[in-house]
Amino acid sequence: MRQRPFVTWVLTGAVAVAAAIVVLAVYSVTPSEPGGTDNTALVASLGVLGVVAVGLVSWLLLERLLMRPSRKLSRGVRALLESRQANQEIILPRRHALGDLPTTVESLADALRKSRRETRKAMQSATAELSEQKTWLETILQGLSEGVLVCNRQHQIMLYNRAAGTILGHPEAIGLGRPLFNVLSSPPVQHTLERLERRHKGDVDLPTELSAPFVCTSADAQRMFHGRMALIQNSQGQITGYLITLVDISSDLTRLAQGDAVRRALTRDLRGVVGNLRAAAETVASYPDMKPEERQSFDAVIRSESEKLSEQIDELAHQIRGYNLGRWPMADVFVGDLVNCLQQRLMDLPDVRLTLVGLPLWVHGDSLSLMLALDCLVRQVHDHAGATAFDVEALLGDTRVYVDISWQGEPITTGELNRWMAIPCGGDEVGGQHLGDILERHGCEPWSQTGRREGQALLRLPLMMSRRPQFMEEEERLPARPEFYDFGLMQEYAGDEALAARRLADLSFVVFDCEMTGLNPEGGDEIISIAGVRVVNGRVLTGETFDRIINPGRPIPPGSVRFHGITDDDVQDKPPIEVVLPQFKSFVGDAVLVAHNAAFDMKFISMKEREAGVRFDNPVLDTLLLSALLDGDEEDHSLDALCDRYGIAITGRHTALGDTLATAELLVRIIERLEAQGYQTFGEVMKASRMAAELRHRSAVFSAQGEGMESSRT
Repeated sequence: MRQRPFVTWVLTGAVAVAAAIVVLAVYSVTPSEPGGTDNTALVASLGVLGVVAVGLVSWLLLERLLMRPSRKLSRGVRALLESRQANQEIILPRRHALGDLPTTVESLADALRKSRRETRKAMQSATAELSEQKTWLETILQGLSEGVLVCNRQHQIMLYNRAAGTILGHPEAIGLGRPLFNVLSSPPVQHTLERLERRHKGDVDLPTELSAPFVCTSADAQRMFHGRMALIQNSQGQITGYLITLVDISSDLTRLAQGDAVRRALTRDLRGVVGNLRAAAETVASYPDMKPEERQSFDAVIRSESEKLSEQIDELAHQIRGYNLGRWPMADVFVGDLVNCLQQRLMDLPDVRLTLVGLPLWVHGDSLSLMLALDCLVRQVHDHAGATAFDVEALLGDTRVYVDISWQGEPITTGELNRWMAIPCGGDEVGGQHLGDILERHGCEPWSQTGRREGQALLRLPLMMSRRPQFMEEEERLPARPEFYDFGLMQEYAGDEALAARRLADLSFVVFDCEMTGLNPEGGDEIISIAGVRVVNGRVLTGETFDRIINPGRPIPPGSVRFHGITDDDVQDKPPIEVVLPQFKSFVGDAVLVAHNAAFDMKFISMKEREAGVRFDNPVLDTLLLSALLDGDEEDHSLDALCDRYGIAITGRHTALGDTLATAELLVRIIERLEAQGYQTFGEVMKASRMAAELRHRSAVFSAQGEGMESSRT
């Protein structure tokens, strides 16, 4: 049997109520017996009651089946029109009396989505060449060892490469739209820019080249850089920004100081000693008949000054050796790569086999010359001891990395090893240098000894330690192709306007999220994870993220672990909140903070500001309130519901970084709709969101009072 629609049951009930009232009214108007009571008033009352009942049922029917579904359908259509995304969904009402209207609207929505997809596909096709050039630019920038920064006229960073973050030493302070002078000293940059602008204006007696070198320090004066600035012009010849390339010369200054010390030793310190020796020797030679006691005094001077000269020469040799070590271009080299290259180079010796054992480590040196030195040593051991099977192992020492070459046989004598130092190594590949030259350049004095197993010998090369952590992947949290630039920031920007008057499109946002041990900050619950991502010019910059695990200093409840998956073992060696919160503040800078249900996260943060010595006085936006502003309180505004509605995939739900990235995508969609509804400035949005918060608060209070009255009745 087919089930009747809900509207049929409601109509049937309304008709039944009305019929009952009519029957009762008819019965009531039956002429009464003589002397009976007049029923006119009762009839009138029943008539009014019937009209009211029918009207009330009709109103409820209209509200449930027509008005409410119409509002829901209208909100969905408005959201689709205000969003530029092709996957925006329309949530259709389940029970309604709108007939085929929802189906027709969904068909129109499908046509609009299809049109948007086709438009987007055409745009992607038209910009394919531009995307390819963008990829080239990314590859070039990330391959440069020099730091590259591009800034607009307001000294905001609009482009940078990964090397810039490494060279400047504060990657959390670098980001699109962030002030350059947070990381670089201002006066040298300002002075160089002024000089170049004068050249651009065509001042006489000045060269027309629009680039110039300069020297500056980091903002904290801990590092020194050699930079070069070049002006950037638009098609009308107006200066729209400037480019800076940076090279860290801090270590060069140390080497210059070493060179000065060597020069002083040669020109000043040794001169006095040599002068004393020469005077004593000339006196002895000029007076051969000198008395024995006088001769002894001059001999004592010669002996004493000779000892001083010998000591100073040894010290000078040590300084020169260190100076040369620093001057030769070197980099971090993976021992595994060296061994792989060495195996290929030994292909002409088919009997020789190399085996890499243990955990490969990093060393600091010149990769090519080190590989040639290893090739020379293996060949010499093969010729001298007849060994064909070699094990290569890297061991971590206190100040050096020991690279051991092991074989079955006897150790190499010191005399034989010293003879090998004069063997030419590598031919023209390294300028015809000897083995000893290469090893000395790397500060390496090899020796041979018995191995750890019986009948085994090894040749140990102590090489310089790598400048990177040995057992950590470098920048493991960065994506393979981070979005590091946005040319839209080049546009002129009135930086002296009040925040409330700024357009949403001009603002820099940091979307963040926290995970906690529980929901009660006053009760002792703590932050255990915090993440943030920057949103600039309507784009989520996944290359500019902040993600930290925090040691809360207390056990994590199992019920909390079930949500975020962070255990006590995960936080055991992590820093406390007093260390992480200043780092997060540096990452945020003066950006607008954004979170979903932001008041909850900000409560935890504000309670730790005094301990961490920071203050988050940034303006804060709440995506929950913004969503309520757009669609009212009848919709579900939870993060899961909003992501379903806007077609946003959440990767890593209930993790700080996963929720942060989802909220950032949600913010971009919400801003599109806010602008479509006429909200242009930050002040307008803040005012409207505050009104939405007040309405939600009043609604919650009213609902709570209603529930209380209902419970008191029962």
